[in-house]
Amino acid sequence: MYTNNSCSKIASVKDLKERIPGLKELCRQCADFYIPARNKSIPKYDIILGKQHEEVLMDFLEKKLGAKTERADLENRSFPDCKILKPDGSVAAYFEVKFHGAPFVRAYNFTGRYCYEGSATLDHKKIEKQLALIDGGLDAPVFYVHWLEYPCLKGIFYETSEQVKEYMHSQHEVFEREKREGDK
Repeated sequence: MYTNNSCSKIASVKDLKERIPGLKELCRQCADFYIPARNKSIPKYDIILGKQHEEVLMDFLEKKLGAKTERADLENRSFPDCKILKPDGSVAAYFEVKFHGAPFVRAYNFTGRYCYEGSATLDHKKIEKQLALIDGGLDAPVFYVHWLEYPCLKGIFYETSEQVKEYMHSQHEVFEREKREGDK
């Protein structure tokens, strides 16, 4: 997300709290809500939310942009979930929607990155496996679409599979969140 920007460095949370009215209070409320484990109540809720957001995005692409979209990987579930078709029915692009609804409030303690820039993460092992499959079997570009709905940041951002691959190869350390009840 920060590859193409005009900033010389990423602003610290402290700087942002001083410059943005109400952010200090919002951060306090956010931490109080998001630090305790929340995914124990509804098993596979993240999968349900992800599919709903995929449907909304496919609907938007069809109705607003006239693109033909459909589910892509109904068999082995390892390739990206959605695809955009060309008028002749061939695949123009694949995409996978990653819904991020909970910021990693304590990211700085583990990764040295702030919650607003370190929360849109991908499952390293799953993505590594998927990237290998993409390289070996897909002839259309692949996009990872990040749908963010944090209290202080909302938006839809994307990156190509090549950008993801470059980023993963440049990382020396990977943070893995402990599995909790309700995780897939």
